[in-house]
Amino acid sequence: MGQRSDDPPGDPRWSEAARLATQLDRILDRFPPHSEARAAAIDDLAARLKRTPQTIRSYLRKYGQRRLVRDLLRDDSGRGPRLPPETEGIVKAILDQKHLTPEGCSLNEAMIVINGRLEQAGLKPVSFNTVKSRLWKHWTAEEVARRRGDRTAARKHRRRGGALVPDYPLQVCQIDETEIDVLAVDDEGNLLRRLWVIVLVDVLTHMILGFWLWPRSANREAIGLCIQHAIRPKGAYFQKFGIEATDVFGRPERIISDRAAWYKSLQDNRSLEDLRVVVEPRRGEPHIRGVVERLQGSINQQLRKGRGQTGRSVADRGDYPAKERACLTYEQIETAVAITAFRICNGEMDEKTRKRPDLEWGKHACRIPEHLLTVDWEAVQLAFLPERACRLSSKGIPAFGLTYWEDEDPRLAELYANRGRESLRIKVNRNDVSHIYVRHPSWESWVAVPRADGLLTPLTAWEWEAQKERERAEAETSWMERGKSREMVDAALTPTAGTGRKPRVSRKAASEAVAARVAGDAPKPHASEMALNRLKTSGDGLGRLPVVDDCFDVEPWGNA
Repeated sequence: MGQRSDDPPGDPRWSEAARLATQLDRILDRFPPHSEARAAAIDDLAARLKRTPQTIRSYLRKYGQRRLVRDLLRDDSGRGPRLPPETEGIVKAILDQKHLTPEGCSLNEAMIVINGRLEQAGLKPVSFNTVKSRLWKHWTAEEVARRRGDRTAARKHRRRGGALVPDYPLQVCQIDETEIDVLAVDDEGNLLRRLWVIVLVDVLTHMILGFWLWPRSANREAIGLCIQHAIRPKGAYFQKFGIEATDVFGRPERIISDRAAWYKSLQDNRSLEDLRVVVEPRRGEPHIRGVVERLQGSINQQLRKGRGQTGRSVADRGDYPAKERACLTYEQIETAVAITAFRICNGEMDEKTRKRPDLEWGKHACRIPEHLLTVDWEAVQLAFLPERACRLSSKGIPAFGLTYWEDEDPRLAELYANRGRESLRIKVNRNDVSHIYVRHPSWESWVAVPRADGLLTPLTAWEWEAQKERERAEAETSWMERGKSREMVDAALTPTAGTGRKPRVSRKAASEAVAARVAGDAPKPHASEMALNRLKTSGDGLGRLPVVDDCFDVEPWGNA
């Protein structure tokens, strides 16, 4: 199953590896190691896939350690193309002319024509699988169906009704977001917009796995934080708010969502595919509609009892002054949402279904696969961070208007040697700009790179922008002062009356005169001592020498 490591999840090889991983999960979860039941299951899977049992056992050894899809793919990125360029061109040209037409021949007939052309050119013939792989390499499924006139294959399958009954918890979950019906204020009392709450619910037990309260509309980062909150144990979180509730955690396998843009952008996310988390945006259907919406309604029903409630619409407010009565902070609303979600919604019986979510969770928890309960939290958070390409400069990696680098990290020495030659994949976290993540091409892992200035204090992107705005406000000069400085420069450059050019004086003489005048006005070192010496030698200017008190000894001229 060789494939380049940077291929997109929609590639047929990646899809085949994902299907194989599903079969391997069943063997690993249902049958103990070194048992006859596992051996029989391996033989059955090998017969269905037309592989040998030894191949299936090698797949189990590779996949069973980390349960990642990419472990089933061989990295052929450094080997180069298998086919010569001449062969590649002939295969593509024949497929384009003979197969991708409404009256096109089959792939088998196309392979015969291709091998005939290759034999004439003195090249080695290719197999049927090679021709088939080149078809999906150069064209997508929609292009193949459109060119062959097969509209039904290109049309997306429209899902009809039907029951969605998971076999165990965490197999199917539902996620949705909504605005809460209470206005919030900050610590200083300034009015904020309505907060958004994102809720992840297990479809089988109707258990709220986690939520995230966000001061702006939902995005990929907020969804990642919600899922991370759901899969982590919540003992410390409950202790923070002083509540007692059933601790639920684990990685969801399949997440049902609506057709919002931030959910659709997660469909082909390579990191989520690697973690075996499938996000499936779909239009609401009767068998899943109302699960998460009903729980969101219960949360809003409890929050409407607070001051500053807005109701579901402007008409519900009436004459109630919601903006004037608003006084609840983010922390108070988060406490109320946590109590409502984990104690009221999870710990009380639903009158419609006559089931209690926490009891249903305890009843079916024994069927949860073990690999869903042990998850790398950092890998889940990295999966939802926005990714972009960047080039390494001589100073480091630029992001957020900062530079990120660490000279003492030996893993970055290889990247610095090839700086400016190839782009790097980086992920940034707006919740903490103290470091970024760089995909190391040799290590095949994400490396945390701190700020180059050494400031590692956690700081969000919004706090960093506010800090820069404060620095600009402190150092900024008013428009009046800036205009006054320009006017002073203009006045200094305006010539005075009678200072025109004198063409009869040479440029050199004029420059020497200006230099002499400027040098004469310039201060001299030891000017006071030189002035006293001139006074002693030249007098006061009226012909009178200065009076001095110096006495000289007179030698006697007579006889001794």
